[in-house]
Amino acid sequence: MTSFSTPITWQRPSMTQAALAPGGVVNGKPASTRRLDDGCQDRVAASFELMAALLAEVELPEVLALVVRRAGLMARADLAFMALPGPGPNTLSIEVAAGANADRIRGESVRVGTSVLGKVFMTGRPLALQVATDAPLKGLPLPAGPILLLPLDTGERTCGVLALAGQSGNVSFTASVKRQLRIFASTSASMIEIAEERRGNHLG
Repeated sequence: MTSFSTPITWQRPSMTQAALAPGGVVNGKPASTRRLDDGCQDRVAASFELMAALLAEVELPEVLALVVRRAGLMARADLAFMALPGPGPNTLSIEVAAGANADRIRGESVRVGTSVLGKVFMTGRPLALQVATDAPLKGLPLPAGPILLLPLDTGERTCGVLALAGQSGNVSFTASVKRQLRIFASTSASMIEIAEERRGNHLG
């Protein structure tokens, strides 16, 4: 398995998004319907941007950074990061991060067998938690509130874990947002694998 140890230069995106008033009507649609439509549209737009990046043959670190940036925007998260297989055995390293405390969390490592990040990596199953009450995450400088952990699963292997942490008012991620992010994580895993294989071919 390739070790993603290449330093990544990150330009922090703006995570602020205009919120629709509860029960409001936008362009003739109830706000709840518009939010669902926008979630799907955001995911499709993010997927197309990722595919365009691959067609442009951008480097693997840029692909990883793009996945994190777009997932953070989709989730309206305070912090988005990606944990990848680390240089040490049975470790995951947080190589890409954006948002609150991104500089502090980037470069941190966790043990696969003793962390929820490792659990998601090993099982290939997503988890939704509250950071403030989850002991395995207390050692990381994460914003208080909900956190969604998604396996970057190609169907044949899991190449990492995508995490979205914290929202304004500590509001949990909605079911529709979780669904769109799961689809995006699956798409991203396949794209990352393509970029990884291309990188290996160039190095070879």
